[in-house]
Amino acid sequence: MVGQGTRSLLFRAMSDVEFRRKTGAHFVVLLRALKDAFFKFRKGPITAESTHTFECSIETIVREFARSFMQWSLGSLESETTAAMPPTIFYCDDPYRRLPDKTSHSPILTRFGDIALERTVYRRGSRGKVISPLEKILGIECGATPGARDFIGLQVAAAGASQERCVEAIAERTGTRIGHEKLRNISALLAESMEPHREVCQLAQLQEWIDEAATRGKNIVLSVSRDGVSLGMAPFANFEMASVSTLSVYSEGKRMGTVYIAAAPEENQATLTQKLTSLLTGIIRARGTKLARIVYVTDAGKVETAYWKNVLRKLYVDGQRIKIDRILDYYHASERLTAIADSLKLTTHQRSEWLSRMRKLLLEPGGWGRMMRSVAAMKKKYGVKKSKSKSFADAKRTLHRYRKFMNYAEQRDQGCPIGSGIVESACKQIVTERMKLSGMRWKHLGAQHVMTLRSILLSQTWQPTFRLALLAFPPITTLCLSQTQ
Repeated sequence: MVGQGTRSLLFRAMSDVEFRRKTGAHFVVLLRALKDAFFKFRKGPITAESTHTFECSIETIVREFARSFMQWSLGSLESETTAAMPPTIFYCDDPYRRLPDKTSHSPILTRFGDIALERTVYRRGSRGKVISPLEKILGIECGATPGARDFIGLQVAAAGASQERCVEAIAERTGTRIGHEKLRNISALLAESMEPHREVCQLAQLQEWIDEAATRGKNIVLSVSRDGVSLGMAPFANFEMASVSTLSVYSEGKRMGTVYIAAAPEENQATLTQKLTSLLTGIIRARGTKLARIVYVTDAGKVETAYWKNVLRKLYVDGQRIKIDRILDYYHASERLTAIADSLKLTTHQRSEWLSRMRKLLLEPGGWGRMMRSVAAMKKKYGVKKSKSKSFADAKRTLHRYRKFMNYAEQRDQGCPIGSGIVESACKQIVTERMKLSGMRWKHLGAQHVMTLRSILLSQTWQPTFRLALLAFPPITTLCLSQTQ
């Protein structure tokens, strides 16, 4: 925050009398415009069409008033002359000298449209960077106020939001159409300023869900999942594997909520691994005593298995080893059963009946052993198609390799999820619904910006994360008056 001494010199005081004198005309104009719209509506035939026109006219009038009032409010903060401003300020430990004349910054996007701001500017050295203390204090960056950036970020993070759709939504709300480059710049600023606070807010959200679950019962389960999803990358339209992870809180078998993490394509998904491990360690340290179990639910993918072997299987927090149970996604196991059924020489009816029975059997206590004995018996009785012999062997090998992670009956009894549907849905919500629209191709940095914003939005932590980003950027605490004036 700005100190009181700094505030008194950068901002001028305004009395209630002065406020009423300078804004009275604005309110008169507003009331007159509303009055004209009202009587125009009353004089004509009152229909659904005229009601729509009346409502839209009120929106336009109020928005224009809000825009002009915002412009006046921000412009009235500084002294009217530059001579009343401090001759020297320090910003980020660098001295800046006041320039003789105020300059206008236009357009600045607000929630109500574009405004112009007359403000005092300062220059570092004789030819260095020029800044406006007023804009730094107000948080105006990339030609947009914090409120406008908040709205734009929500549009960018929404499902189905192409650049053009974002621009159209912003124009409908503000009455101003911005360019694609400005949209990308604001998105980058938001993602880079919010990412440092993402983990703190997601950790707080998980703690809130766990505390709420503790009031309902003792069987609280933390489920960890991760998966990959292909994403078209520029400039050659090749597809690479982006990564998504989730942490979900379950109470008595019911999901309380989920937080999401996503990372742009990279080798071995190292960024996602670091972020997921950090968040998991944080929640164990904060609420580990309230958790009945921690489970890792994924398919048998290479990266997912490597994360289990290299990190989760031997995870230590504050010197204490954390017990985490791995669960092979039930639907992944079912796919292996489907491969076996397709490999056997069965009729369509026999295949369908046997496959349905085996899938149910896998969910019963001791079901894995009975299922594998049935597979052996079916192979002996009906034989395996020659063209499917490798598929049969691979599926059977997978079921044997992950046997100890397929105790589904016990896991369900203890309120644990047995499917990775949450992370599969996360891949769809974060990547497919937002980043795989017709013709979309991404650079790595741009993809990461959008994935960061969308994961924060889906985690229900947008507002606290955005608030922390505003408190941390720009660093107002480093803005101080020179001791020599």
